[in-house]
Amino acid sequence: MKVFILGATGFLGLPAAEAFVRGGHIVYGSTRSQKSAEEVLAPNEIIPVVTDPYSEEGRKKWGDIAAQCDVVIDALSANGAKPAIDIFHNFLKHLDRPRGSPKPTYIYTSGLWINSRGYGGLGKWTDERQPTSTYNEAVQWRPLIEVPVLESEKVHGIVIRGAVVYGRDGSAFASYIFDEALKASKTDEKIFETVYSHETRIASIHTDDMADLYLRVAERGPILRGQVFMASNQSTERLTDILDAVVRVSGCKGYKAKAPKGAMQEAWVSSTLIKPSLGDALTGWRPKKMSLVDGMDIYWSSYLANKKLRVP
Repeated sequence: MKVFILGATGFLGLPAAEAFVRGGHIVYGSTRSQKSAEEVLAPNEIIPVVTDPYSEEGRKKWGDIAAQCDVVIDALSANGAKPAIDIFHNFLKHLDRPRGSPKPTYIYTSGLWINSRGYGGLGKWTDERQPTSTYNEAVQWRPLIEVPVLESEKVHGIVIRGAVVYGRDGSAFASYIFDEALKASKTDEKIFETVYSHETRIASIHTDDMADLYLRVAERGPILRGQVFMASNQSTERLTDILDAVVRVSGCKGYKAKAPKGAMQEAWVSSTLIKPSLGDALTGWRPKKMSLVDGMDIYWSSYLANKKLRVP
C-alpha cells in the first residue's frame, strides 16, 4: 500500500510511520521542518513531504500526494474540531478516482477521554461498543470530526481513540509528571507538585503498541470501515501508583497535589475505566509493552535520554 501520515514526526506519527515501513509499505510523511525531513524521516525510509498542512500552499501539496495513496492517517495534534475537519475536507477535495475504483482508508486519531465516565462501579466502565459521554467538557468537540469520518461514503472511515500514551519522551506524562519530578530532584526539598486525585485511574498505551494498531487496522481498512477502535492496555493504572513509581526512579522524596485548572486538567484526573476488545477480535491486536508502572525504570531513562537529545 501507499500510506500518507500527517504529523509523521510526532509522538504518534513517527512510530506509526516506522511500523508501516517495517510492514513493507510505501510511506509518505508530512513535516513542517526540512531538518526533520533530512534527519528523521528520510533516514528511516519515510518519504518526506515538507509543508504546513494548514496553509493554502501546504493543503494543495499534501492533498495531491495523499489523493494517490491507499491509506491516510491524521496523526496531527488538534485542540478543536475545525482543524481536523479542514484536514479531512482537504483530502476529500483532492480525491478524484474513477467510479468503481477502490476507496482509500482514512483514519482519524481521537482520544479516550470522550468515553470517560468517572470512577465507580460497572456503570462507569466502557469499551468500543459504548457511546461517547459528556463527562469531560474539554473533548466534546471530538464527535464533530469523528462522525463525518465514520459516515463518509467516499472513504473507508475509521477512528482510533488513543489512551494516554507513554514511552520515548513521555508525552503527557512528561508535561504533567516527569518534568516536575526532574526539576524537584535538583532541589533540597525533592517534592514535586502535580495535578492528581486519589481515585483517578489512567488508561494508557505505549506509542509502539498504538503504532501496531494503526498498521493492523489500515491493512484491513475496507472491512473495518465505520468502526471505532480503542488503543489501550487491558488494565487501567491508579495515578498514585504511577506517581509512586516516578518518586522511586527520580530520586524525589514525594509529591503533593495541586488543584486542576481548566477543562483539560479536569480531564487528566478523570478516570477512564475500559477493557478494549475490538482490536483483538477484528485484527488480533494485543499490546505487548510493559505497563507504565512496571516498566518505569525503562520509561524514565528513555524520557531523560530524549530530553538531552532535544537540548540545542
